[in-house]
Amino acid sequence: MEDAVYQEFLELEADHWWFRGRRAIFISLLDRFVGRRSNSDRLLLDLGCGVGGMLGPMAEYGKALGTDVTFKGLEHCAARGFPGLLASHGTHAPFLDDSLDCITAFDAIEHIDDDVGALREMHRALKPGGVMIASCPAYQFLYANQDRITHHFRRYTRGELMRKARSVGFEVEQSSYINFWLFPVILPAVLLIKLKEAIKKPDDATAGSNVGIGIPNWANAMLAGIFSSEAKVLKLLSSPLGHSVVIVARKPGVTS
Repeated sequence: MEDAVYQEFLELEADHWWFRGRRAIFISLLDRFVGRRSNSDRLLLDLGCGVGGMLGPMAEYGKALGTDVTFKGLEHCAARGFPGLLASHGTHAPFLDDSLDCITAFDAIEHIDDDVGALREMHRALKPGGVMIASCPAYQFLYANQDRITHHFRRYTRGELMRKARSVGFEVEQSSYINFWLFPVILPAVLLIKLKEAIKKPDDATAGSNVGIGIPNWANAMLAGIFSSEAKVLKLLSSPLGHSVVIVARKPGVTS
């Protein structure tokens, strides 16, 4: 990602509605499919950890490690006191076969050209019975300048992500679209943005991410509550539509 986007994410991740909502969903999935054991010897990896927004919460489930392809994100993580940081590309992880209990890739796979290779590498590094949790932006027709400045290669459908995970040996335990309550509002907004970009090409040098758009505190709190509530829905069912897609998959076998 651009350096300005890293800084923007660092400043917004604690309170911005989008970060709060997705964090609530990811923590709920970790609770359900991994389970909290903060003092255990389990190893968890956040692949593409960015500025470290999930490394703190993941420490509740075992020893949390973080990898990122750029030093900029890892510098932010180190400044925040997170240990176990490694510079690594998603298709070449510096871990032994069958060595990790859980790998997360929260909005990371879309940054990797060879996404199937990255999924295969995660499968290799996981122990039998280990869990992979990943999220990605949904629907290629929504690909816009936001995706370009954050260095996305693609967006996904739920079916595509499941097929790719299964092709490398994963068993899918749950897959769903998320950010589904707000999708009827987000969809026309993104299409309008794409229309404006078609008329006038944006300046990538000065552009920030969409999450940097300022909104009143009351609106931010309301949107955070709406998005976060999806964590409870996902315990019962999966959504057929949404602005992002999430998958929980397991490497076949029994965890030792």
